Amino acid sequence: MVLKYRKIGQEAADINTALVLSGGGARGAYQAGVIRQLLKMGISFDLLVGSSIGALNAALLAEFIYNKLDRREIAGLLEEAWYSFRNFLTLNCPGFINNLFCPFRIPSIYTNREIRRVLSYYIPAERRFSDYRECQLSVTATNLTRKCLHIFDFNSEVPVVEAVLASMAYPVAFPAIRIGGDYYVDGGALSNAPLKEAIQWGAREIYLVFLRPMEMIIRGAYDEESYYPALKVIEELLDLATHHLMYGDLKQAEKINKVIDLLNRYQHRLPHGFVREIQELFGLKYGRGKRVINITRIAPAVPLDPPGLRGFRNIKAIKRIMEQGEEDARTALSGQ
Repeated sequence: MVLKYRKIGQEAADINTALVLSGGGARGAYQAGVIRQLLKMGISFDLLVGSSIGALNAALLAEFIYNKLDRREIAGLLEEAWYSFRNFLTLNCPGFINNLFCPFRIPSIYTNREIRRVLSYYIPAERRFSDYRECQLSVTATNLTRKCLHIFDFNSEVPVVEAVLASMAYPVAFPAIRIGGDYYVDGGALSNAPLKEAIQWGAREIYLVFLRPMEMIIRGAYDEESYYPALKVIEELLDLATHHLMYGDLKQAEKINKVIDLLNRYQHRLPHGFVREIQELFGLKYGRGKRVINITRIAPAVPLDPPGLRGFRNIKAIKRIMEQGEEDARTALSGQ
């Protein structure tokens, strides 16, 4: 396991507890409810990792923690932010008009103006990832220019708002974000993170929030609808791919935990050199009987409504999803 590095001269808290938030459009309100419940239970975080809508929730939470707000204030502001997204999908009329006779040059169906407005209301334009020392932030994005996954984290000089907009640049729906000469789109397009990112930072306690029922993720099912417009097809494929990749990382982490359990059980029968080499290979530096990572999965039992990019205007549905996230988090942790 290769751990991330920090720049010389910069100090940050050790990473023990991480919260990992996936993408999923309006379903992201579920994460706000999960966060509210985790904070109620006194859980604090050293690292927040997010992709797409998860990047937005993670960035807002990181900023609120940075400002030393209490759990009630954080929960209230997260809810307030979500209620501000009524015009989340604003048609890109200037783009269509300017490229009326060259439709292939239309940058996106919608603008990101509303997303930027809400983000900028809570997060200063000059905010950098390295400012978040007590609770770090990592955001995934797909670099279209270099055709690779990119992680904006503690070592990045990019403004937080720009990185989040890049992570939320849903293909076709929102415009790609240019940063340093490269163009970026939604982090879910290539992301085998965000879970892997938390593991690489060395987190030992990870809360992993899915926005689809685990059964749907495992068997790769779509939401049951009789009609799929083009944008919906793209949305479903990207969402499905993101969750499958994250589920794959989860299964890999579980395998590593099994290796640790086996070492703890049989290390007195194995050559000392062999055990040491296996521990170094997997980065296992913890005492007997301990697991390198403990992952708590939180996911809805049934598909969330409203799904995907739709539903931001439906305040009642947003509130219902938040309450479901809070209840599911409480249920998931009650069995521990």
